[in-house]
Amino acid sequence: MPAGRNAVTHGVSHGTGIASVNGMSVPLKVLLVEDDQAMAQMCAKLIRRRGHLAVIANSCENAVRIVSDSDDIDVVVSDVQMPEMSGIQLLEVLHNLRETLPVVLMTGYGNTASPAQVLALGAADYIIKPFEPDAFVACVERVTRSRHNTAAS
Repeated sequence: MPAGRNAVTHGVSHGTGIASVNGMSVPLKVLLVEDDQAMAQMCAKLIRRRGHLAVIANSCENAVRIVSDSDDIDVVVSDVQMPEMSGIQLLEVLHNLRETLPVVLMTGYGNTASPAQVLALGAADYIIKPFEPDAFVACVERVTRSRHNTAAS
């Protein structure tokens, strides 16, 4: 990624990826879109513990640039409540860029968008904060597994 971006790439720790190429496990590349730095770092840590790569974008605009510049993002996880552009607006923009890219939206209780509404708009899944760490990672892996299974069909 070019220098000067507000995204931070984190290393891959040892673990088990869920995708496979020629029988070999391949880590996922997860784009986390979150303006709360502590939450972004916590989510990235959970992703890395499972052996995946986490890329953090602190704005929806940065997320759009990253997806536009790279074809190796496997899944996007975005907060719904973001400054300047909501996660729901980001979902629409990303689907226009890469229709098959799974986008998982996460938000706190009391958000105006219901899970059913967000799923109807094309989100792969919806996570309500606070969430259990294992449920978060399982959601990311599940939507990516579904995408790989659909692509293989």
